[in-house]
Amino acid sequence: MKKIVAFIGSPRRNGNVSSIVNEVLRGAKENKLETKVYYLNEMNIKGCQSCLYCREHEDCCIQDDMQEIYEDIKNAEYLILGSPIYICQVSAQMKLLLDRFYPLTNKKHRPRFGIKKTVMVYSQAAPLSFIFKKYIRYNNKILKPMGIKTYKTIIATRSFTPEASKNNNKLMKKAYNIGKSLISTL
Repeated sequence: MKKIVAFIGSPRRNGNVSSIVNEVLRGAKENKLETKVYYLNEMNIKGCQSCLYCREHEDCCIQDDMQEIYEDIKNAEYLILGSPIYICQVSAQMKLLLDRFYPLTNKKHRPRFGIKKTVMVYSQAAPLSFIFKKYIRYNNKILKPMGIKTYKTIIATRSFTPEASKNNNKLMKKAYNIGKSLISTL
């Protein structure tokens, strides 16, 4: 059975990002994909120390919760990266994770563990989905050398309350359908 690993970068365990990610996972489970969710706010992840240990090894020398994450990413077919957009960027929790993704590349900045089709999930208070378009495109570009290839993007707008996404039937249907589109290719 193939695996989909989701990362929730919101400090709210039951907020907008979680609601969307869980709906994607609900659709994926119907295709018999094994799922795992990481709530980054509850994890012990330290910042990158720029030691370059990962240039010679397939992991990081820092012994924290990232060691388990690297193994799960190695074995995953799909990833979900979900974060609210704060001050025009992903949350600090998500940024910390992304900084520690450097071991996913080899010395030549090519993916060490293959290509991972990725669903990007963002929530924002801004009313129009295109407002952070340049930033979202930038994220897609910087993650590509790590083997994280954006398959679909979901943007929840007007996320003023923690339940805004959950109450948006059109958004939840879109998330579920994207999850249903994830099928094991092996």
